[in-house]
Amino acid sequence: MIGLKRGTVKLENYNEKWKDIFEEESKLISSKINKFLIGIQHIGSTAIPGIAAKPIIDIAVAIDSLSNVEKIIKLLHELGFQYRGEQGIPGRHLFVKGDEENRTHHLHVVENDHHEWKTHILFRDYLKSNSKVAKEYSNLKIELAKKYEFDREKYTEGKSEFIQKIIEKAGSTLNGASGGT
Repeated sequence: MIGLKRGTVKLENYNEKWKDIFEEESKLISSKINKFLIGIQHIGSTAIPGIAAKPIIDIAVAIDSLSNVEKIIKLLHELGFQYRGEQGIPGRHLFVKGDEENRTHHLHVVENDHHEWKTHILFRDYLKSNSKVAKEYSNLKIELAKKYEFDREKYTEGKSEFIQKIIEKAGSTLNGASGGT
């Protein structure tokens, strides 16, 4: 139901159970790091009904201060999460769950004013409320997955322009400006 070999790209049709898996994991994470927690959100394609997704649950966690990351590392490790560092995104700390053959969760820990927190939620919410755009994104992902089945980096690069355009459009709409492009 969830899990994918590290570095590969395989998409599945949306599965209603992904929401339940997120809810369950969210409760576990919240119980462990509650005193540092500001918010927790289901992000990524598994959070958007109707679109194809890699069967890995992406979770964004906002904490009170990055000075608490060291304390959180140990607590999340008790839940099976491995710490991976910032991975090229300053202020974002990545944790993964599952082994190399079956990665099941990606956990993105940031402060709640971090750009990543805001844009992941903005993108998700825009696609959830715009089914036509969500379908375009799903089709792009399917095309890229066929082309880059064993190259996750190229697959991700192939989505970046589309994602950026949607974030800009969603931000304009949110700020009351014209969202048309």
